[in-house]
Amino acid sequence: MKLIDIHTHHFPDAIAQQSIAALWKEGKFEACGDGTVAALREFMDKDEVSISVNLPVATKKEQVCGINRKMIEFNAGSPGDVICFGAMHPEYRKVGNVLEELQFLAENGIKGIKLHPEYQRFYPDDPDVYEIYEACRRFGIIVTFHAGFDFPYPDHIRSTPERLKEVTKIEGLKLVFAHLGGYRMWDGVLKYLVGTGAYFDTAFIDGIESSSLLEIITKHGEDKILFGTDFPWARAETIKTIIERAVPCKETKNKIYYKNAEYLLNPVAKQKKI
Repeated sequence: MKLIDIHTHHFPDAIAQQSIAALWKEGKFEACGDGTVAALREFMDKDEVSISVNLPVATKKEQVCGINRKMIEFNAGSPGDVICFGAMHPEYRKVGNVLEELQFLAENGIKGIKLHPEYQRFYPDDPDVYEIYEACRRFGIIVTFHAGFDFPYPDHIRSTPERLKEVTKIEGLKLVFAHLGGYRMWDGVLKYLVGTGAYFDTAFIDGIESSSLLEIITKHGEDKILFGTDFPWARAETIKTIIERAVPCKETKNKIYYKNAEYLLNPVAKQKKI
């Protein structure tokens, strides 16, 4: 079975152990491996994942340029099994030119960016962030959002389905909402997000009932669900088991496992190999 994991994370070897330790302290979740790209590839081999997408997050506006150039360099030397997105920060406009940086990413083959309202402390529908959305729309850059509850910030959720819905109103913007549209907020996903043009990924959806998962897939549309894990916090084997338990249709599963991701990452080629 072919698998494209649209939602993973790895860290530079020099800081991987430190990064994993810090994230464990915040979320209390055991990581698979040591956070390096070697560990990612090890588990890809174990779980028969063909391609993984790495989603870096700039927690400070000053990190954006450095991360992006490292991701471009990584992609240039990668055999294509691991693809890196770029980074952006909601306050990057204070230290650089948003339009120029996102154009630079597009010109260097970066297919998307990751935004994390909880770690970056912004609301998705804040007017100040729309400059980023407009530039991404202009250059065809995918915007992946953390969506819903996050363990380090249990009492104040910024990326709610209701707020994310406002971003879906931007015509032509390619959106992916992680954690099936909103981790642990799936009733809100059904109320506000199903039927919009955004994709949902299946990263870290522990605890969801099979009936709820199938309901969201059915109502949102099987063409807009992407396989994701949030590795190293969950592995493909685990997420695949959740999907297999809930989804009876083989063609629907094939779309989730790889076909939808192929189309999103390479729409010109559609279902051809990336």
